[in-house]
Amino acid sequence: MDLILTHDNADFDALASQLAAHKLMPDALPVLSNRLNRNVRHFTTLYWDELPFLRPKDLPKEPVGKVVVVDTQTMQTLRGMTDQTEVQIIDHHDLRDGLNPEWKITIEPTGAVTSILCERLREERIPLTSIEATALLLGIYEDTGSLSYGSTTPRDVYAAAWLLERGALLDVVTDFLHYALAEDQLSLFDDLQESAETFEVEGYPVVIAAASAPELVEEIATLAHKLRDLLDPAAVFVLVDLGHHIQLVARSTVDAIDVGQIAEYFGGGGHGRASAAILRDMSLGDARQALRDLLPGYIHPTLTVSDLMSHGVQTLSPQTKVKDAARQMQRYGFEGFPVVEGGRVIGLLTRRAVDRALGHGLTGVRIDQLMDAGEVTVRPGESIATLQQTMMITGWGQIPVVDESGAITGVVTRTDLIKHLGHNDSVSRNSTVTHALELALPEVLLALLRTAGRLADELGGSLYLVGGGVRDLLLSTSVDPLLDIPVIDIDFVVEGDAIALTRKLKNTFGGEMRSHARFGTGEWILTAQTWREIARQLDAAEPGDEELPMRIDFVTARTEFYDEPTVLPEVERSSIKADLHRRDFTINTLAIRLDPRHFGHILDFYGGKADLRERRIRVLHSLSFVDDPTRILRAVRFEQRFRSPKTQRGFEIEPRTAELMTHAIPLLDRVTGDRIKHEIEQSLAEREPERVFTRLSDLGVLGRLHPDLACDAWTKSAFCAVRRTIAPPLWDELGDNFDLELPYFALLTYHLTRDAIHAVCDRLHVRRRTVDTLDLVQVIRSRMPELSEPIPPSRVYNLLKPASDHVLAAVWAAAPTALARDHIAAFASRYRDVSPAVDGRALVEYGLKPGPIFGTILDALRDAWLDGLVTTPEDERRLLDRLLADFRAKGNDQM
Repeated sequence: MDLILTHDNADFDALASQLAAHKLMPDALPVLSNRLNRNVRHFTTLYWDELPFLRPKDLPKEPVGKVVVVDTQTMQTLRGMTDQTEVQIIDHHDLRDGLNPEWKITIEPTGAVTSILCERLREERIPLTSIEATALLLGIYEDTGSLSYGSTTPRDVYAAAWLLERGALLDVVTDFLHYALAEDQLSLFDDLQESAETFEVEGYPVVIAAASAPELVEEIATLAHKLRDLLDPAAVFVLVDLGHHIQLVARSTVDAIDVGQIAEYFGGGGHGRASAAILRDMSLGDARQALRDLLPGYIHPTLTVSDLMSHGVQTLSPQTKVKDAARQMQRYGFEGFPVVEGGRVIGLLTRRAVDRALGHGLTGVRIDQLMDAGEVTVRPGESIATLQQTMMITGWGQIPVVDESGAITGVVTRTDLIKHLGHNDSVSRNSTVTHALELALPEVLLALLRTAGRLADELGGSLYLVGGGVRDLLLSTSVDPLLDIPVIDIDFVVEGDAIALTRKLKNTFGGEMRSHARFGTGEWILTAQTWREIARQLDAAEPGDEELPMRIDFVTARTEFYDEPTVLPEVERSSIKADLHRRDFTINTLAIRLDPRHFGHILDFYGGKADLRERRIRVLHSLSFVDDPTRILRAVRFEQRFRSPKTQRGFEIEPRTAELMTHAIPLLDRVTGDRIKHEIEQSLAEREPERVFTRLSDLGVLGRLHPDLACDAWTKSAFCAVRRTIAPPLWDELGDNFDLELPYFALLTYHLTRDAIHAVCDRLHVRRRTVDTLDLVQVIRSRMPELSEPIPPSRVYNLLKPASDHVLAAVWAAAPTALARDHIAAFASRYRDVSPAVDGRALVEYGLKPGPIFGTILDALRDAWLDGLVTTPEDERRLLDRLLADFRAKGNDQM
């Protein structure tokens, strides 16, 4: 049998996630915990007949094949479980260390585990009763504070709305979430409220409340929740002296305060947001003081100023004129510049002040007469709460960041803070990402990432994994685990000296390197031997058949400036934030930090994770397609690439981006053919390129290349057909690695005239060899009527003999009749390999002089073999004798 389990003292999220898991896996039995919270216990008692739960004592005496554990990563042991029992974890808390590597683990950052499972219920269209929907909504509402806690995600809100559509009863939810306190609970709550003390640690308000209750009081955790809701601290610690021991219950609303670690210090446990412990042999006063002394050592902001700041800050001197400052603001797009004199921050110049000065014609005034004066700074290690207080007190929207010596190293803006506070976190939990990297990458490559991050840190920089590799990692491990997307793109950005890091890696492990000082890029060239050396030094498993990069690029973080639309940009060194801003779409702006302190943290400045989750293609700014119109083709390619194999749901270009695309399509006329060709080639390499080209055709993009170029129903059908050509019995030797891009291109242009094909090729700067191939396809196209007739093999051979595999694949897919396809397949698999036993040397021995007659004779012999007129070498020799006699009778001068 299979079981669904959760933690003791089960709350509604635990109960609801068990119920949801059972709806998804009806053969698995949901087993109630031994201890339930009071409101959960009363709910299950009232609705027992409508719920599928079993008590542990009612389980049959059978071996347990599989256990699904929800809302916790700690597994209870029940009768029937063995070492061979399969374990699956579904949770929303940070991944714990030391879990069994054989377990299947799903960790997703939602406010409630129930939300994760509701998404699957919705996708599979599993019906719910009104009571079941209510139980699931209770799970979401309790763990998210009725969708009000900071940990609430859009996924929780969508799941709650879906449950209301399924008939969840809000009145029942309200009754069980706002359960009246018992008399003893109410008395203790008054005492705790009276004793509550609030103080700050690292900028976070923390509450400690302590009281005595010699008689056992049920559910102290409920009182901790009520105190948190009443006082709204970052964390609340409740100490209750029960006579024989002190009960500690802790709740946190921020990642910076991991109450699970604090409870562990006292011998208890839990997770980052909720924990408990029993304290013995100390008084209530001693426990309160011990807790207060402990907190500063345990509260370390997971996000500090260094996580939000931008490096490579631009500053101005106080002598700068207003007109020059305006020019800098226009170039970089900043809303303000720190004003620095003698290495010290003395003020902030805002765009508003510059605009007002320009409006009054004060272009030559020095900016120190306009700036907001003051030495306002923060340190990289200070908390986000401290940063927020500094901004509120000073009113500055850009705060310079200085190091220990007071030297300015970066800046953090109001926009950075708002995005963080808006729960569009710029940095994500690292444990889940690290686990995903471990699953997706070969061991030796993951070890190299860690080492490269450490070396960059030692060189005074920071290393990031960026771009498509991060996107594909998140797609394949969290957004849609069913998507089979290999993480192939390994691109790095360095905040610091990329060339120095490349040189350090080359000197450490071997290989070769190239560098480009102008752009600050280093290229590390590896071999199989290099990878073996990396594995040896890093004590990693030697690479086997895994696909490992033989070239790795390290790029210095940079920003771009477009002097004119559609032209290539100027580049300038900058910060990781500015580097990510130059990317095409938000889903490609994600980065993973690789330095030891932050390994696995995701940087998401521009909402890329949300767009991935919502399957949305979105540009970063309204001039994106004007700057680079080839992004139109990339947008369509990404839109069509990722489709869930289960739901067939793909990505969509969001409406504003689609509108900007439509307006920018005419700008493709100004883009060089080589750049458009590159995007066309990338689209032809997709798994189902007909989706991309149909969309490009509908948008009018193909029509910009030539008015007659389109992807219609026939083209889509031919694209699907050509993929069948790589399978036996047509071409046994081709296999999965056969390149279909050229056949696809031939089919896309198949119905164009020769002049139109040449016009398209001229526009795209297509190579002469490719043009010749397309011409040959057109020649064979003109022969299709004859190929559709029952002609002898020798005639098929002569109609098709110049054709390569790529040409044959295209014309087979384009063939109008089954007979034509049979002829082409027969030529590809049999006819073209037929040749006579006699060769030119044998003809010389017959006394013939080399010349055109050789080809005539050998062709005649081959045709005879193909048509079955000769079947043995003796037949061939007799035919050869007749042919020679005929030639002699005609007086051929080569005899």
